[in-house]
Amino acid sequence: MTENLPRLSGRLMAAASMVTPGLALTDVGCDHAHIPIWLKKQGLVPSVLAMDCIPGPLEKAAGNLALYGMEGEIALRLSDGLDAYEKGEGQCLMITGLGGKLMKDILTRQPDKTRDFQELVLSPQSDRWMVRASLRDLGFGIDKEALVEEDGKFYPVIHALRGAEGKRPLWKEEADEALRLPAEDWFGPCLIRDRDPVLYRFLVRQERTQTRILASLEGAADPARTRDRKEQALWILAMVRMALAQYL
Repeated sequence: MTENLPRLSGRLMAAASMVTPGLALTDVGCDHAHIPIWLKKQGLVPSVLAMDCIPGPLEKAAGNLALYGMEGEIALRLSDGLDAYEKGEGQCLMITGLGGKLMKDILTRQPDKTRDFQELVLSPQSDRWMVRASLRDLGFGIDKEALVEEDGKFYPVIHALRGAEGKRPLWKEEADEALRLPAEDWFGPCLIRDRDPVLYRFLVRQERTQTRILASLEGAADPARTRDRKEQALWILAMVRMALAQYL
């Protein structure tokens, strides 16, 4: 029955579908709590702790719980990241809709709390490489990913398991070894491995973007001031082209 369920966007639906049924969910930055309501109403999770650092979203979440007849079935808590989380309260940690730097800070600020979860479902809106690199440092392995294109933007949805090795692409022999791990952090190891068609569109767009940046830097009046930007664009472009070569 879907008549009395929140309507989830493609990005939020991708995140919801990555939660393993039967695991207790903790949603950090829950906003309107649409994903927790969607999962709990269908009996896919036994319990939900929905947290946000701002009272306003929690008030909206409480209103939605009333709207969908879910009062008392989802716990709401004011919390900056995992500050108010107590170990043992959750098995799956979800964080969506935040920038990658903030997400990384939440994951790494109290690593013992992060490692309390069996699985993580993460959808950073920027700086994705920071999030993927931090997962490796925390001992989580990425085992599946989705890339959702919505309103002209690309949103990754990452699923990681505690203590897992994680899946990596089988790079072609000619792929630069020094660029392989950075490219996986930037674009997603599972997406590269699976030759994901949405990732291909993202890479093509990135190739155009970095090429335009390099063209705009040519003939700069003060080359020294643009040197770092040029080197970064060249580095990103090399990773993009190496990842695109996986599709050939």
